[in-house]
Amino acid sequence: MKKALKVFLIFVITVVILSGAVALIAPTFLTEPLKKALTEEFSRQTNRDYTLDFSTFHIGILRRTITVDSIVVQPDSASPQIKRIAASSISIDGIQWFSLVNKPFPNFKTITINEPDVELINRGFSASAFSNSGGNSTNDIAKKLATFDLFIKSGKGRIIRPNKQEVFRVDDISVEARDININELLDGSQIVFMDNLILSGSGLRLSMEKKLYEITAGDFSFNKKSEYASLTDIALNPLAPKYRFSEIKNRQIDRIDLKVPKIEFIGFEMDSLASQHFEMDSMHISGARMEVFRDKYKERPTSIQRKPLLYEVANAIDFSFGLNKVAISETDITYEEHKPPSEKPGSISFNDINATIENFRTESHPRFYEDSLKLNVDALFMNVATLNLDVSYAVFDKNNTHTVDVTLGSFDPQEAGEMLQNVGFVKIEDGLIESLSANYTLNSSSSFGEVKVLYRNLKVSFLNKDNPEKTGVKQVLGDFIANTFVLKSDNLGENARIGEISFEREVEKSIFAYWWKSLLDGIKEVIK
Repeated sequence: MKKALKVFLIFVITVVILSGAVALIAPTFLTEPLKKALTEEFSRQTNRDYTLDFSTFHIGILRRTITVDSIVVQPDSASPQIKRIAASSISIDGIQWFSLVNKPFPNFKTITINEPDVELINRGFSASAFSNSGGNSTNDIAKKLATFDLFIKSGKGRIIRPNKQEVFRVDDISVEARDININELLDGSQIVFMDNLILSGSGLRLSMEKKLYEITAGDFSFNKKSEYASLTDIALNPLAPKYRFSEIKNRQIDRIDLKVPKIEFIGFEMDSLASQHFEMDSMHISGARMEVFRDKYKERPTSIQRKPLLYEVANAIDFSFGLNKVAISETDITYEEHKPPSEKPGSISFNDINATIENFRTESHPRFYEDSLKLNVDALFMNVATLNLDVSYAVFDKNNTHTVDVTLGSFDPQEAGEMLQNVGFVKIEDGLIESLSANYTLNSSSSFGEVKVLYRNLKVSFLNKDNPEKTGVKQVLGDFIANTFVLKSDNLGENARIGEISFEREVEKSIFAYWWKSLLDGIKEVIK
């Protein structure tokens, strides 16, 4: 989009060039000659990569304005990225005509671009039209212009592929930038560094067709001076239903459906980007809803893809980035999977999540080796039992050493019966979990620690994995043996059994799976 802005500004410069020549002559007598001169000068300023058309050109001497209506800019074959640029009007206001006494074109206060409409093609582009060669008259003129304010009102735009499929769209965008130098805009890399830059709008859409997702957002805002930005109604939308998603990919894969009512970004210094560094004080996420589904009837990928832990993530980002705090509130996460041979999927949920993540920094950050990342989570497990999770992670440690503390309040295990029965092939007949607490340490290869589960009257049935709905003498006998000799039906008091955690990491699984399977390893030691 910044290349489209450059085209608009080159058009403004072209208008400024001609305004000095015609300002003192009645422009009504020069309509056709002026239009011809403007289009020819614009073509010259863009190295003849663009053609210009417009309806009317107004010079208001007393009002100190110049307005051009119904502008349309189209490229020739030498500029394939920009397909079309249009605007209902462009006006230059607060023109200081008396500045023509000692310079060939006047100073002005504001540029307003009304209802711009931009369409770009998402493919390779040669920026020769905007080269900063010494002979480029556009740059020479820009250096002589005074600072001004820029307003873009009710704009829209989209990026398409050569086959006309839409990649990105914004339905409404407005821009306000004060006291700017036109060279900052002509050099597209300087746009984010302009002082007093304000963006607002709505209707964002990003297509990720190959990944079977699209990202959409409602309203957005950005205020550089206030160091604040926000997005509302963000959604990660799968482009296929649950089972069809894995069919298209032809493998096991998580299908994620995410809705976030609002994200806020607070306390960032955009100017630090010039030195390959970005620091943010906090990010706030509220009211999010995430549903994850996995069809385990599909095979896992044949090749083992090693999932990175946080040290690898921090080193993979070739940029100095620091985020002091992420605050998550009133969020729900549901995980569902369908495991053969079950006829139905099973699910678990974490509700009313309130969490904080502190001190994430990449390896290039000057404070990378100073602090450990901290994660604290308070939630309801299955919307019933209180859950608390604390993680301390030395991200700078090559061994990925970190500790996990987890506590779970009292709950009826039958609340998770669907997941246990359809995925774990275990049916809870009776019993109550009084509490669970665990503390364990993990690294790149293994985990170790302890878990205590206090429960009473636990009675389970082990289902036939080949046919979970089938019962028979063998299963009844197995249940009797399990409940009588294998499982400890009560685990209470001072002599309560403690499970030892000793688990070898499965490198193809995520860090969350690593935490869960380590905990499960200890739980099995308690109840058997």
